[in-house]
Amino acid sequence: MKNSALLLALSLASFGALDAAPPKTDVVIETVDSVLLHVEYVTENDKASVVDVKAAIFPAALCEAKELPKYLPKGKFTGAVKLSTGDCSYIGKPFVTRSLTLAPTDIKKRYDTALLTLTKSGEKKQLPFYEKTGKDVRGFDFTAPPIEVAGEAPILGVRKFAKDETMDTMQTVDIGGDRKTLFPDLNPWHKWNTLDPRISLYYTPLLPTGDISILKFGVVGFTVENSIAVPELKFLPLKKYSLRLRGGINAGFHSFTQDLFQNGEAVSTGSITLIPVLAQLTLFYDLRPKGWGMTISPFFRLADGIIFSSVSTAVKPAYTSLLAAGAESSRSGSYIGHGFAAALGVEVRPDKWPVAFSVDGGYLNHSQDISGQYFMFNVGASWHYAVKPPEPKMIPIQYLGNKSVMLSLKGTVRTPDGKTLTGATIKLKAKGSTAVVKQVDSNDKGQYAMEIEPGLDYTLDAHKDGYANANVELPLMSNDKKTKDQDFILAELTYSLEGVNFKPDSDQLIKGADKAILELIKFLQANPEIRIEIGGHTAAAGTDDDSSRALSKKRAEAVRKFIIAKGINGDRLTSVGYGGSKPIADGKTDAGAKLNRRVEVRILVE
Repeated sequence: MKNSALLLALSLASFGALDAAPPKTDVVIETVDSVLLHVEYVTENDKASVVDVKAAIFPAALCEAKELPKYLPKGKFTGAVKLSTGDCSYIGKPFVTRSLTLAPTDIKKRYDTALLTLTKSGEKKQLPFYEKTGKDVRGFDFTAPPIEVAGEAPILGVRKFAKDETMDTMQTVDIGGDRKTLFPDLNPWHKWNTLDPRISLYYTPLLPTGDISILKFGVVGFTVENSIAVPELKFLPLKKYSLRLRGGINAGFHSFTQDLFQNGEAVSTGSITLIPVLAQLTLFYDLRPKGWGMTISPFFRLADGIIFSSVSTAVKPAYTSLLAAGAESSRSGSYIGHGFAAALGVEVRPDKWPVAFSVDGGYLNHSQDISGQYFMFNVGASWHYAVKPPEPKMIPIQYLGNKSVMLSLKGTVRTPDGKTLTGATIKLKAKGSTAVVKQVDSNDKGQYAMEIEPGLDYTLDAHKDGYANANVELPLMSNDKKTKDQDFILAELTYSLEGVNFKPDSDQLIKGADKAILELIKFLQANPEIRIEIGGHTAAAGTDDDSSRALSKKRAEAVRKFIIAKGINGDRLTSVGYGGSKPIADGKTDAGAKLNRRVEVRILVE
């Protein structure tokens, strides 16, 4: 029982520790007495917060007070600087006081979001975020003069950054690492562009079906469409199958002449104009054939809305004598009715063009006055007219969350056969930038290590002369981990697959020959953009007859098929048989022949 009770107590303590908020740094606290404290958190739980105070601003009423609030220690707040407003400030070197304890009831408000600013001249700042206005963005700086506001009390301890040509970027980052750009602002046009808007023009003839047939005029028709991409539906269970959704408005014009039937006979002629205005939703299934440079997308479209129609009818001369006395032989009118359309089609969009081409067919139902079902055929082009919004620069975060702001990055560089690689250069860059933040070389054990600041998305490049480069993206928007491992596999631009041998005069791999191939597969999986050539070579030096080349080709192809069977796309692999045309040793000796009988991998650098 004692052991059970002890385990229960430990479990509850563990849950309590997990529930406590993580310590924070560079935070501004406003107390219930309107005292502003610029602090770093030491510890925090649901009962109290322990902070180190870097600076403070007291309201005028407390500057001359003999008694301070109980949470402020006596004798620590000295050397006050009087402000023009009558308030007073205290700036620490580096701290005014350490280990100040605040109860939750002492805290009125806490500002723990970071404001990051970058001027056009390259000056960077990180401050606790205060607010954003229409003309500026504000962050806490206890050394800044008060901000005068007409008709209001001055704002203390805050610096404002104007949203003008002097500023490059202003962003906020909350304690969870979520980043938001405050300047430059994305205006409604920019936000519209993120939805990939497009305008389309189609030739759209309508072919009447059923009891309606074309008489003499044929069909003139076109459709104009404006649509946007629906933001990703995360709940859509089939999204991994490249489904895409677009919504829009379809407006058309169709004019034609047709026979109108009564009791199975064409008794009159109608001249009809239809103007449908339909809201539509189109579901695309995107396919990207290898090497085609385009996306081919079958689609299904549904549309619903109203149809404005203009109809003029006239009884055929052969039937006018049958009209009742006083009956009209012709009439005309305008109507508004319901329209519904459904269509199947295919869209083709070249990768490098902002234009897509499509063709589809379906039915349009019209219910008003002269109702009918029409087969529609659309062929046309769509222009994706979005302009890429300005992308703000990513400003490095100096600190976020825990005081432990440096992250240890380490790893090992190896070749595809598992051997460590000395002297490889590892370069760290901010994502989207070419500037190198840090650079180290792997040691004699192939290992490297560096300390980096979290809070930014990085790219990590590994390079050595004679080897194919490797790179990875390294998102470090928060510093929840203090260490991160990142290994690299670098392959020589041309190297032999050691141990890959075949039975004599055969393309059948001998037992154990797959070890080096499996290591190559790991390399290809880690570097999906790399393509390789697999070259087969026979033993005899200088032998380059057809049979030698054929055998070496079969052996290279056997390796290629083995790799494909393990899940690597065959488009990344080519096989070549060189026969004995490229010896690396004297083929007249057994040792030389063994070296010549090999399979080489060559990295194809584009």
